[in-house]
Amino acid sequence: MEDLIKNVEYFIRKDELKKKCRKRKYIHKRIFFFHTLRNAGLTYQRIAEMFELNHATVIHGITTYKNLKRTKDELLLLDIADYDGKFKFYKKTYDLKKDILKATTIRDLDIIKSRTSNNLYKELI
Repeated sequence: MEDLIKNVEYFIRKDELKKKCRKRKYIHKRIFFFHTLRNAGLTYQRIAEMFELNHATVIHGITTYKNLKRTKDELLLLDIADYDGKFKFYKKTYDLKKDILKATTIRDLDIIKSRTSNNLYKELI
């Protein structure tokens, strides 16, 4: 996890992703990292702190990324082509049985449902 964070921080500095800019190439790169970091288990707040943004911006960015990725947006794929292969191995997996046994709230069940849909359980891979 620490290696992932260091790699992302390197690219944030290198590509100037903290600067306030609405150009497409910066937005696509930011939302790619939002999604990658969230899949690795970081909280929205922690991701937002890395980019000096609000957590709501991160949530919106992840939703936008998923929509663009689902529709195979060519501009997104072009803008993140440099990153896409470098960060695929950072997908964290979880233990389904352990999560089910410790689930006590509806929120816990929503987390399990989300992880299942994203194939994050080693039993489902």
